[in-house]
This record gives sequence, structure tokens and C-alpha cells, in this order.
Amino acid sequence: MRKTGRVMIAAGGVFAFVAIGATVGAQTAAPDPVADLTKAKAVIERACGVCHGLERPLSKTFDKAGWEKTVERMHANGAEVDQQERAQVVAYLLAKNTFEAKCSACHGTDRPLGKSKSAADWRSTVQRMSGKKPGHLTEAEAADIAAYLAVTRPLP
Repeated sequence: MRKTGRVMIAAGGVFAFVAIGATVGAQTAAPDPVADLTKAKAVIERACGVCHGLERPLSKTFDKAGWEKTVERMHANGAEVDQQERAQVVAYLLAKNTFEAKCSACHGTDRPLGKSKSAADWRSTVQRMSGKKPGHLTEAEAADIAAYLAVTRPLP
């Protein structure tokens, strides 16, 4: 094989290696539920608080379809939230509802709401509590509750 052929093969190998590395690096990172709910809380504070107090939506309990309908109605009434933000708001409100429904089965919600912890400590606490009543929480519910608590009761 001539020298130019070897150089071209080597260059092709380097190009393929760089292309594969770029593809691997371009893959999206795993979702961060705490970051997602933090954004959602900011949207709620910005968009919902314009027309009414935040206690209004936070005092209600709906399933996913009910929250989607409510958020769409608020958007139609003038709430400045795009489609992605509406989905974030629904996720936040569902996490709040999951926390209230699941955690209050064993103790009052004032108990965890009276504490402030890091996101890692909230995950640990929710996992520990979940272990006391096996089958009560799915992994997704536990993640939602831990993220909700990390957003609403973070370390100062």
C-alpha cells in the first residue's frame, strides 16, 4: 500500500473517531427533576400570580387531565405561558398532589414542610420513608416527591 493510501485510511479513522465522539457528546443528559420543577415554580410565580394569588392553584387537587384542562383554560384567559411551560406547570402541580396524597397517608404534610434539606437529602428521606411502606410509592412518584420537596423546602 502506498504512503498516501495509509494516510487517507488513518485520516478516515480519526474522522470516524471524532464523529462518534461528537455523536456521543451530543446525546441529551438525563432529565433533572429538581431543575425542571424549579423552572416550573418560577413560571407559576411569574404567570399565575398576575391574576390571582398562588394559594388558589396550590390549594386544588386534580389528576393530570384536570390540571392540563385548567392550565389550558388559564392560557386561553391570557396567562403568558408557552406549550413547554404549560407542561412544566402541570408536572409541578402533579408532584405537589403526589406529595400531599402519598405522604399524608402516614403523617401530616407539615412534618416534611417544616424542614429544609438538600436535594440529595430529600431523595434519601423519601427513599427511607418509602421503605417503611413497600409498594406505596413507585420510583417515579418518589422522584417527583423528592424533587418537589427540594424545590419548596431547599436548604437556605
